[in-house]
Amino acid sequence: MSNKSIGKVAGKTSKNYLSFESVTFNSIREVLPDKVILNACRQANYNHRNRFITPVLTILHMIIAGIWPEESFTASWQLLWASFAASFSSMAGQSPSRGTVSNARKRLPLEVWDKIVAWLSQQGQAYSENIDQWRGHRVVAVDGTCMTLPGTDELRNTFGLSRGNYGTRRYPLLRMVCLSLVETMIAINYRLGSYTTDENALLKPMLKTLRKGDLLLADRHFAGANLYWNYMQNGLEYLTWTHQKLMVSRLKKLWSYGANDFVAKLKIGDAYRRNNPEMPKYIKVRLIQIETRIRGKHQRIWLATSLLEADKYPASEIAGLYLKRWRIETLFRRIKIDIGADILRSQSSDAIYKEVAARICAINIVSTIMLEAAVANNVDVTRISFVHAVRAIIAFAPALAMQPPEQLPATYRAMLCEIAAHLVPLRPGRLEPRKLAHDPKHYPRLKTTRAQWRNQYAA
Repeated sequence: MSNKSIGKVAGKTSKNYLSFESVTFNSIREVLPDKVILNACRQANYNHRNRFITPVLTILHMIIAGIWPEESFTASWQLLWASFAASFSSMAGQSPSRGTVSNARKRLPLEVWDKIVAWLSQQGQAYSENIDQWRGHRVVAVDGTCMTLPGTDELRNTFGLSRGNYGTRRYPLLRMVCLSLVETMIAINYRLGSYTTDENALLKPMLKTLRKGDLLLADRHFAGANLYWNYMQNGLEYLTWTHQKLMVSRLKKLWSYGANDFVAKLKIGDAYRRNNPEMPKYIKVRLIQIETRIRGKHQRIWLATSLLEADKYPASEIAGLYLKRWRIETLFRRIKIDIGADILRSQSSDAIYKEVAARICAINIVSTIMLEAAVANNVDVTRISFVHAVRAIIAFAPALAMQPPEQLPATYRAMLCEIAAHLVPLRPGRLEPRKLAHDPKHYPRLKTTRAQWRNQYAA
């Protein structure tokens, strides 16, 4: 359908501008109201025309692509239009073309997405205020992951290719570092870079967005005396697995709480201090040895923390707290598997940034709704099934679009009750293989593009 045809349709049904938006996934618009999207457009100085595909529809369309099972922009738009046509039968068969919808996504500036991501993050953090606390500290986990991108020349040049034991891989990879609340798994902030970008370089500017006194949980990649000093300079506490090169037995103990719990002096490398003369030569670090299971094997590892007082922060509680760091891996599973961001679809770098922003918005919207359901029904939010929450949001969308306004609060409460009713079992120390149970189809690998293959084998 051409833009000219859309203009005619819109002209004939001018009052359907609002009608189209009014039937669009109201189950998530309780968390992301239209006024937030429009305010983001104003703050980004995005002056949009009165088009049929408004910024509200564009934002919702891209977020729904994350939570809809087919995980594609085409599927999410067809879903929006079908729900609209179900309410306004005169519009059936008159959906705008894929190119028109794609242009609407391109027109929306990345700055608008950034502001919406920040707003949803603040909302999620506000809902989590009384949950993500441990002995007066808000607990935040950090980690990094990679996503596969389409093999376009622009994306290869922007994000780069990885190298492994079998040579250079075929598709570019995007690196992402994310900060999230440990209990509610709200994504506080994230940053993207090329595959070769170090995760600590991505984390450093995000530290300023955390609150003073936040406790940062991280694995050994984010460990080191220079990094610890940087965390403390930003007003943060930290708890990490010690770096693999640290020889704990050689450290000078300042005082001890037990054989496996003591405070020591940790030297900052000379190279780091030459680059930053403000760094001291030594910092004080508390080291605690714990026994845990890593990849199915029981191991004894050392933890490093800035929480020096044993009476205020018992070693047993610190050990239990560190094991919760694994929850950010669950968040990455939600992002990459449950909402399909493991392999992104956009063909340009600007569109990739927007697609990731839409997926983060989708994650925070669903997580916030799960938190509302937990509070309203007095259940543990960490026990609520994320997958079922997505299913309930999709299932309740038509009812929230079609019912009279006076019935909407009761319907929304029913959705929260349904989400809270499906709990996952307690599985501490759960261990699952990262292997496939079924062999993939035994087709040979395609070593060229589909277009090249068609040209070669065309009759």
